Amino acid sequence: MDATTRSQSGNLLLVDDDNSTRTLVGALLRRLGYCVEQAPSAKEARDCIETFGFSHFDLIISDYWMPGENGLEFLKYISLEDPTLSVILMTVDGERRILENLIQINGCGFIQKPINPRKLKQTAKDAVLKTKHLRGLRSTECEANKLGENQRILLQKQLNAEWADIEFFFISKSHASGDFVSVIPLQNERKALLVSDASGHELSSALQSNYFHGLARGMLKNEGSMETVFEYFNHILMNEWIREDLIGHSLSANSLIFDKENETLSFINAGAPHPMIAGLDGFASSVGLEDGFSPLGWFDQTFHSKNSSYKPGYICTWTDGLSDLAECVGIDPLALADRLLDKSRGSSSMMAKSTDDIAVVRVKTPSTPQGVEPMIPLISLDLSGDRIGDIDSIQEYCEKSIRIVAPQIDSELLSDILVCLREGLINALKHGCHASPELATSLRLSRSHDLSKISIQIRDEGSGHNFDWETHGENASENLIPEHRGLIMMQSIPSRIDVSNHGSSVLMEFECEPKLNLAI
Repeated sequence: MDATTRSQSGNLLLVDDDNSTRTLVGALLRRLGYCVEQAPSAKEARDCIETFGFSHFDLIISDYWMPGENGLEFLKYISLEDPTLSVILMTVDGERRILENLIQINGCGFIQKPINPRKLKQTAKDAVLKTKHLRGLRSTECEANKLGENQRILLQKQLNAEWADIEFFFISKSHASGDFVSVIPLQNERKALLVSDASGHELSSALQSNYFHGLARGMLKNEGSMETVFEYFNHILMNEWIREDLIGHSLSANSLIFDKENETLSFINAGAPHPMIAGLDGFASSVGLEDGFSPLGWFDQTFHSKNSSYKPGYICTWTDGLSDLAECVGIDPLALADRLLDKSRGSSSMMAKSTDDIAVVRVKTPSTPQGVEPMIPLISLDLSGDRIGDIDSIQEYCEKSIRIVAPQIDSELLSDILVCLREGLINALKHGCHASPELATSLRLSRSHDLSKISIQIRDEGSGHNFDWETHGENASENLIPEHRGLIMMQSIPSRIDVSNHGSSVLMEFECEPKLNLAI
């Protein structure tokens, strides 16, 4: 038989040391429309496979008891070399008991001797169909791998080409991802940053997200608006794809359009995590926390953008896979984003806990002067005044967030940072907010680009009060006054501390000496 010859029913390899069995079974199989090669031993069967190739055969039927290598050993060889190729072992009643605990290898099937023609017909048909099905899946998997790899390469190239100061992390739990990011240059020195996350992990999810970005790029290039992009794609999901049961997914997305000349930011959020924006100090707040829409494909709705100003600093945005992982491991999403964006450290062991695709983008705003390195945001918490009872868990959250970014931080320095952070929060929640749920305290942490400085900002909504640190410190030392000892420690430990707004705002900076070896 020529290696290119194929039967419509299938190509089989029949292996049996008994000549009469090979002749009988081979004749039955040919009568059923199969092309059949024969071998009297496992060794000659291997030679036959080497000649024609694994892909030539749709099924191997082998006797169990054969001299030399038996059928089970031959089956293990097939399973290792080509797990898509079905194998049927021919056995007698006594042998079946021997094999019944081993038969899961490669999904092997049995056929009992003496051979029943009807049983042979159905068993062979099912096994050939299984081989073709598994090979179809393998082919799809290979294409998915190519798609996923091309997706990652194109993402990195396109983002770097359009935005010099962009940092990007992407990981997929499947071969191709429904998470996608685009930078789209617009007229008048404007840029659009578009992040999307299609539900599901199938190839159709990748198709849907890529289609959305291609649609956005085309419409924006032809002077369409981002509002129109969102509305049109929402219409497609609601009235075409879902109606026809073509895809049936929804899509979360947010867009950020930067106007460099006017230093304004237009944004739309449809069911995605809110982007975070930080100034040169690295203290980050959510962009449009109260402004958002449902994911595309959920409801008929009219989209409109919100406007905000921006200053030199960073914008950081991500898909909800990062938010979920940060919650799982108990750290701030900003700290996790910073860790994942650090290319020098490789993949994190935390990714084993991730159940979703993750895409993270951090960019310097267009107004950031070239060569300027803003502080990098690490923690952004807004706490109601009645959270004083949660101070231990908040401190643990901050400690874990710092450690994930700077695992080699000196333990004494970290202890000083946490002491000051804790005392500052207690003061803000207890005295500034009077433990009232109606008032709030914000906590922000950032780090310098080279990890030589960590900054903390604590602000509360209280009215504040004038506090003479120096006088109270002297009196406390002389008269053993216990009150406000935490505040006195805060005054003496940081490299720098600024208190403003009558004590309702505290900024602390901690310098990291080179000997502390904070480099990651």
